[in-house]
Amino acid sequence: MTDAKLIGLDWGTTSCRAYLIGADGAVLDRQLDGPGILKAEGHFGPWLDSMIGGWIATHGTAPVILSGMIGSRQGWKEAPYAACPANVEYIARNLARIEWGGLTIALVPGLSTEYDRMPDVMRGEETQIIGALALSGESDGLFLLPGTHSKWAEV
Repeated sequence: MTDAKLIGLDWGTTSCRAYLIGADGAVLDRQLDGPGILKAEGHFGPWLDSMIGGWIATHGTAPVILSGMIGSRQGWKEAPYAACPANVEYIARNLARIEWGGLTIALVPGLSTEYDRMPDVMRGEETQIIGALALSGESDGLFLLPGTHSKWAEV
């Protein structure tokens, strides 16, 4: 597993999933039982260490990126929403950063929009959509994102 290039976490309200990702985009290892931001009770750094510390020890300082509610006001640090329409480059320019244990960690901002003057937001789903588009080779589509707060997204 020496070709690890990224550590990505989907850190939501009720759960956290961490993935060690290789140069070709393949998932090399995963931790699927981390606590959500409510259960972590503000102790995000120690929980992060418990989930990915072994990977850092083995693979060095691979970039770490967190998406989901961890970037909300209730999370580790707020990454303000990026307004739609938003492409990958715009989202990347709006990443928030935190320092922990010698790592510079990126937080995905989430997206906001208005439809017929009604505001709507997402955190974490935008990352799933970007991944789905990359895997499919498509540049647009209609997505149904199931979950506690299911969403439809047109890209």
